[in-house]
Amino acid sequence: MKTVGMLLLMVATFAWAEPMDRTGPYVALGGGYALFYDAGRMGPEVVEPSYNVNLIGGVFINKYLSVELGYDYYNTFTTASQVNTTSIYFLDAATKAHYSFWRERIDLYAAFRAGGVFWKENLDSVTQQDNSGSVGGDLGVGFRALEWLTFNVGYKRYFFTLEHDTETKDELDNIVYERYNMEIGSAYANIEVLF
Repeated sequence: MKTVGMLLLMVATFAWAEPMDRTGPYVALGGGYALFYDAGRMGPEVVEPSYNVNLIGGVFINKYLSVELGYDYYNTFTTASQVNTTSIYFLDAATKAHYSFWRERIDLYAAFRAGGVFWKENLDSVTQQDNSGSVGGDLGVGFRALEWLTFNVGYKRYFFTLEHDTETKDELDNIVYERYNMEIGSAYANIEVLF
């Protein structure tokens, strides 16, 4: 009974505490579960899910707006037969809109991201690597446990295009490129520390 009473006292203290200011720099570290939509580039087989790790540094302009730089590494995506593989990471900048409620403890957010995707693949024993631009966004919710500590969960999606020289030419003697519009989606969780 003492445990229940202490738990209720902690919840009540937490719920009626003063709202917390939210400005200044922060860092976040987390990871998630990712799916790769490769537009058939890796072949007709199913591409197996993978995981990702992300590191973010940002700053709250005010409680409604933050900006951040992010590094998002995705472990190797493989086909079911393990023949074709792709490793990907993203470097990007984001603008994030926030809506806080319940005494500034719950934070709903949406972000727009733009940056670059860097990838290396092994398709049918041929290794290639390249980079291109990417855009993306995420939606999530944060729970602010302490003035300086927030737990976030969300879903992030990146959109990018890979283009390769096919080593052939068309009738006008122009190099022919293959173009693939791809996406990566990731459900993630991270821990954010505000300074």
